[in-house]
Amino acid sequence: MRITTYAKAMGNGYPVACFGGRAEVMDVIGSGGGVVHGGTYTANLVALSAANATLDILANTDALKTVDRVGDSIKEVLGRVFTHFGIEHRFAGPPSMFGIHFGDHVPSNYRDWKSTDSDLYTAFAWQLIEHGVMLEPDSREPWFICEAHQDLDLGWLEDMAMRSMKTATERS
Repeated sequence: MRITTYAKAMGNGYPVACFGGRAEVMDVIGSGGGVVHGGTYTANLVALSAANATLDILANTDALKTVDRVGDSIKEVLGRVFTHFGIEHRFAGPPSMFGIHFGDHVPSNYRDWKSTDSDLYTAFAWQLIEHGVMLEPDSREPWFICEAHQDLDLGWLEDMAMRSMKTATERS
């Protein structure tokens, strides 16, 4: 038996979640089924409105294609920067939510991740933050791309990434 869950991405960051599955799974939830479901934000109209608007945009626009295109472009820019500095790297995940790992593999567990150069990534990320690129400085966290990033100046990003990596490599 399977159950599918969705969380705040469904509401573009608002506190909303849902789950669903086949009838035999869902029939045990609720009245007389033996499993009770409740939640802090149950029926939160703002979150539900955000989810409705987000799902409408995803269903009726090219937003997902745009996000994938932008994510691929950002990865291409960053790949050039890493290659320029001779840093072996791997991208993980889809273009809309990719991770970056400095090393010769994409880690699949903590031990694998410890064998990547996460210290260099952290130094690089903090330098990017200093230059106005907001990201999570932990290489275990992905870069989340949204439709608003389609207006990103990729030349500016490449310049900031070059400066950030130069400083990060000089300090390590």
